[in-house]
Amino acid sequence: MAIAKGLANGFPLSGVVSRKDLTDKLIPGSMGGTYAGNAVSCAAAVAVTNAFREEKVLDNVFARSSELLSALKVLREDPEVGSVIVDIRGQGLMVAVEFASPSYPPGDPALVSSAPKNLASRVAKRCMEKGLLILTTSVYEVIRFIPPLNISQGDLQKGCQIFVESLKEVVREV
Repeated sequence: MAIAKGLANGFPLSGVVSRKDLTDKLIPGSMGGTYAGNAVSCAAAVAVTNAFREEKVLDNVFARSSELLSALKVLREDPEVGSVIVDIRGQGLMVAVEFASPSYPPGDPALVSSAPKNLASRVAKRCMEKGLLILTTSVYEVIRFIPPLNISQGDLQKGCQIFVESLKEVVREV
């Protein structure tokens, strides 16, 4: 498994996680490159690891993830907008909401016919107008939530509120 991104809080560093029996077969010097370890990046990674422990970042991730998924599941049960939500998926604080789409049928014709066109991008735009930056993804009607791992309970609630308001407004416009 290849890992990177936040390992060193922005300093260039990546890693490879594998079984020992496989890494023992590597020829010395065969693993390297731009993101191979250097002293500054490795020191930054140690600081990130210490901060994760001291600030209990993963405890926060578990708590906020549970709150986010709960809020989205409540939204899925909402009679006004729940019918356009096809799937809620993810792990931790990387969560996706997939909407029904006239251009990509999820299998249920009733969902497809009730879904506004370009719903994900329209909801993302409305969220941005209200101060919430949120991402759409791929060719499907998907919105991704990827908040900072240290997001506060209040900020998460505010983001969920903006998302709910935006989704309802866009669906009502149709």
